[in-house]
Amino acid sequence: MMTASRVSQVVPGTAFSYAMSLRVRHPNVDPAELTKALHLEPLHCWCAGEPRRSASGTALGGEHRESYWSAPLAGQPVGSEAFPLELFLGQQLVQLNRHRELLRRLQSEGGQISLLIEMACAENTVLTLSTSVSRKLADLNIEVEFQFVSE
Repeated sequence: MMTASRVSQVVPGTAFSYAMSLRVRHPNVDPAELTKALHLEPLHCWCAGEPRRSASGTALGGEHRESYWSAPLAGQPVGSEAFPLELFLGQQLVQLNRHRELLRRLQSEGGQISLLIEMACAENTVLTLSTSVSRKLADLNIEVEFQFVSE
């Protein structure tokens, strides 16, 4: 089991801040395969069949029913270098498209691929995803999960 403390950074955006992670759930993939293939360092990962543990390492009883892997996406600009979420998301989808065969294989084996977008929004914030970005998500069969957090 590999876990790391929660260190994802909320990146300033136009009307909100965001952080994005790629998440993979799979019946039995070795998380090390994903780390090597995707060139991303996971914050959280475990293999199916490993004992369940809390974040502090305490045994929780039972075993994980599936493998799990989650890593922040590289290249998130910070501060004055930050740019809109949709632009960053579009760039990341281009990168993920390079791993299309791996993603399709994982999905054909019963895996699920998703992007977790953590957002801290200002009041009355509007987020629009273009049809272009929506098509890329659909083409890669990647779900998007939004989690709204307090700053």
